[in-house]
Amino acid sequence: MKLSEMRSNQSVLATELEDPEFRARWEATALARLVANCLVSFRAEHGLSQTALAERLGMKQPAVARLETGEHNPSLETLARISKALGVEFAIAVSPKRSSLMAGSISRTAKVKDRGSIAGSDMLVASS
Repeated sequence: MKLSEMRSNQSVLATELEDPEFRARWEATALARLVANCLVSFRAEHGLSQTALAERLGMKQPAVARLETGEHNPSLETLARISKALGVEFAIAVSPKRSSLMAGSISRTAKVKDRGSIAGSDMLVASS
């Protein structure tokens, strides 16, 4: 198959998001994906291994590996640990579904990276 014949990531994702089960899981892991991208980017920019990053975070390497999969939302304690150790800011806004206030409240503090849904509420996540 030629590169020009391959579907883009956005095209594949759009197709997958048509499946309600996939969409629910995708939305529920918005924060996890943001943290995963943040950690992988930080490691790449600083030439760190997972083990070296784990040492900075006061964790073991398998914990960093789990965070980098983006499949499980981190706890607030984990977000605080990452923020303090790496100087990264996270902004999370949770509101009732379809709230008109949510988008404005988080976009003033940081660039929105993803949207999600958790326990019947809308969620926006951002980092800087």
